[in-house]
Amino acid sequence: MPVHHIAPVPWSGRNDTEDGEEAVRLHHLAGDNGTRALLGFACDAGVVRNKGRPGARQGPQAIRAALANLAAPPRAKPFADLGDIAVEGDDLETGQSALADKISDALKSYQRLVVLGGGHETAFGSYCGLAKAYPDKRIGIVNLDAHFDLRLVGPDGPSSGTPFSQIREYGPARFDYLCLGIADESNSQALVTRAKNWGVATVSDHALIADSSAADREIEAIIARNDLIYLTIDIDVLPHFQAPGVSAPAARGVPLATIEHIIGYLLAQCTASETPCPLADIVETCPAHDLQSVTSKTAAFMVRRLLFS
Repeated sequence: MPVHHIAPVPWSGRNDTEDGEEAVRLHHLAGDNGTRALLGFACDAGVVRNKGRPGARQGPQAIRAALANLAAPPRAKPFADLGDIAVEGDDLETGQSALADKISDALKSYQRLVVLGGGHETAFGSYCGLAKAYPDKRIGIVNLDAHFDLRLVGPDGPSSGTPFSQIREYGPARFDYLCLGIADESNSQALVTRAKNWGVATVSDHALIADSSAADREIEAIIARNDLIYLTIDIDVLPHFQAPGVSAPAARGVPLATIEHIIGYLLAQCTASETPCPLADIVETCPAHDLQSVTSKTAAFMVRRLLFS
């Protein structure tokens, strides 16, 4: 089958029994229950269509492997692993539809779902699933990314470069998009103009390098005017040495400490304002190009924060 579900496999990892009952690692907490869950989107089609380096299909399993031995935070509760939606070959549209259906169904049972991509084509499936689960809610999109990913859909169909233009087409009147970490060199003037015309709010990589809090006001604003927040993180927002295993490594990038601040600040503001963040995804991890699994390990740090904050 071109698109199918891969059932989760049992997690395993290091056991430090000599350290007692508090020596808990994430593989001890993974299972089929809890209020939060992981779901993989094993897909290369969007990156290939976008003329990028393939390999993101292996991202979900690489991130799980990096997660397994991370220490659990205090009083951490179990989380569920829902397996992967796998896309074989070029059947992207069917894969995105299957992902949306799985997300919509999962959000009936879980307080927060974290999707592991896959390329950034994941985002269209993610958003559609969230909108299907909450059809009457205003959804604010916060994207941590060096790229706008606002390309128009061309003859080859949707790709990892088109998800946010697709989301706008899905519901133009409700489109509310904040992009953090934009690199001037990575976006053509056509994309910059389109972002401006479509009311996209941005904070550049330069601004975030100079001040880790540079996006705080924009984060507060998008939370204030929406009912839900969808957070999407393209791991290529980080510098090349922090995230070498991506389709397009960043020569500059935003420091990891700043990205961690943004995630923490957004989640804290969502909690304080009672504006849920029920869905997040982390995309573009490409294990084939990942020196010493640095990218997967970095993505795992972010997933841990999303699962337990």
